[in-house]
Amino acid sequence: MRQRKFNGEFSGILFLILALGASVFIGKETLFAVLAIIVILAQLGIYTFHLKKRGKLFWVYAVSLVTGILFLVTNEFWIFAFAILLLIVAGVWNVFFAGEVRKSGKVFLVVRRVLYGIVSLVASVVWIVNLYVQPIKGSVTLPAGLTAEINNDQLDAPALMLENIQKMNSFGSRTTGSEGHNQFNAWLQQQVTDMGLTVYRDKYTFDRWEEKNSSLTIDNEEIHVSSALPYSGETDANGVTGEFVYTKPGEYEEAKGKIAVVEIKNFKNFPMALVMNIREKFRAPGGISSDEGDLVLTTGLKHAKLDEAKEQGVKAVIIVWDGVSDDKAEKQYLPFTEHYFGIPAVWVNKTEGQKVINAAKAHKAGTVILEAEKQEHAPTESFYVKIEGKNKKESVLVNTHTDGVNVVEEDGAIGMLSMIRYLQQQEQPERTMIFAFVTGHFRLPEFKGTSQATSTWMQAHPELWDGKEGHLNAVAGLTVEHLGGLEWKDNASGQYGPTGKISTEFTYAGNARMEAIWMKAVEARKNTRTVILRGHNNFQFGESQPLFNAGIPMIGLIPIPDYLLVDSADREMDKFDVNLMHEQVGSLLKALQLMDRTETTELGTADRYSFFLGRTK
Repeated sequence: MRQRKFNGEFSGILFLILALGASVFIGKETLFAVLAIIVILAQLGIYTFHLKKRGKLFWVYAVSLVTGILFLVTNEFWIFAFAILLLIVAGVWNVFFAGEVRKSGKVFLVVRRVLYGIVSLVASVVWIVNLYVQPIKGSVTLPAGLTAEINNDQLDAPALMLENIQKMNSFGSRTTGSEGHNQFNAWLQQQVTDMGLTVYRDKYTFDRWEEKNSSLTIDNEEIHVSSALPYSGETDANGVTGEFVYTKPGEYEEAKGKIAVVEIKNFKNFPMALVMNIREKFRAPGGISSDEGDLVLTTGLKHAKLDEAKEQGVKAVIIVWDGVSDDKAEKQYLPFTEHYFGIPAVWVNKTEGQKVINAAKAHKAGTVILEAEKQEHAPTESFYVKIEGKNKKESVLVNTHTDGVNVVEEDGAIGMLSMIRYLQQQEQPERTMIFAFVTGHFRLPEFKGTSQATSTWMQAHPELWDGKEGHLNAVAGLTVEHLGGLEWKDNASGQYGPTGKISTEFTYAGNARMEAIWMKAVEARKNTRTVILRGHNNFQFGESQPLFNAGIPMIGLIPIPDYLLVDSADREMDKFDVNLMHEQVGSLLKALQLMDRTETTELGTADRYSFFLGRTK
């Protein structure tokens, strides 16, 4: 009897572990189904040949076996969900109801059953979450007659796109509300006005901060500053002088009245399954690299904790990059999503940082200068234009942000100009096309609304998308960001340079229909490296997230090259390929046409976020 009880408890916990793993590891459903079938066959063998009886649990096993086999044949989510439920039932039954309860060791038994109960509860909750979000991707086949072709004679030539890119670059850095950004915005508005479209503006004000000069000296030796930390703080022209104190972020007690030196280690192998989940990929055999968007993720998750430094009376903070090449660290405008701290902070690369760390350990003093322009109630604008459709009740939203620091961040507006110019030469679209050029992406603490800057614009214009009280109903969306980028990476030797590839074309698809549309839009491309994603763990890069959150089925193109936030004088033009941009604009136009030609019922609504560990390969 004791052996039977042990077998039941062991089997039960094994079933619960399989149920938990099948729900948590997205993309491994087939593996866990096969493992479950093997375990169930073993249990059926025990019942048939050893116990020689067929109780109620036997039939639970039998149904589980059939269900698992059916899932392998059909790959249908609901069958898989039922199979997981049966595993949970079998696990709970074995642990709590199979066999006889021993009279001795009651305390141990209670503790053990509490632990089993926790495992059962966790497995059940995870199963319910997956039931809610349906993690297994569906597949959709577009109708054979649904096609889209681009007339390249009517699409802006690469030479014209390059001319517009150069015009954008001539305005310099375009951080939110800066002179360069306002000039670029005015130029964009003039371009669409010249096309005969009416510009609808949304004016905002905010408190702007912009670095003008930064430097660092020790013993009269100048230490190279890679970049200033945006919206950190400022000094006068003389800077602040004090003893350097080497410490950890947040541990600033000993640095009161001094200058703190901290290190931030770069995520080289971030578990991308926590923030990304692949729907499909095309000509991207490696899937998602563990260092994609590494500096953005690092500075988003690892903080220098400047608020605490300010509270402790620290004069300034020097942050040393660790685990990233000096060239890659140069001029990174990071983090770009924080509030104003009121304490000056600068980044230095690993080479220069070692000098600073050595000085701090020797209790040397130095000077930090960070001069910045501060402007209260700085003006900035979002704007949109419309191409009227035949259907006066439905719309398609096309959006980007206009603020950025280099050629790919953000040239989506240039791409949208070409799209608008092309569409004006075509027949009237079925649905009204709304092209939104939003501000605030580089000042998200004030413009993020519910997620990203576009959400602020959407909150101001429900009449364009929410379908209520005579408003237009947005049945699809398309987000245009980061066009024409080539891939540059740190190699195994720590040298930063081109890989010979284009940047991975990460593209969010709001549902299976949008996935199929994007695959159709890129299938004829000569140069593509597409990875289609699903919003995952409440996370989604870029300005397509507000559309997804609103339930609008969308496609959001957002490559994230390593230099995305580099605020360099040449605007990273050596990493830009206008012919690639031309191809990408063509794909975006094809996707827009396919959306417009698809029935509303077939477009559907956006999926929910998937959860737990996503697919990365």
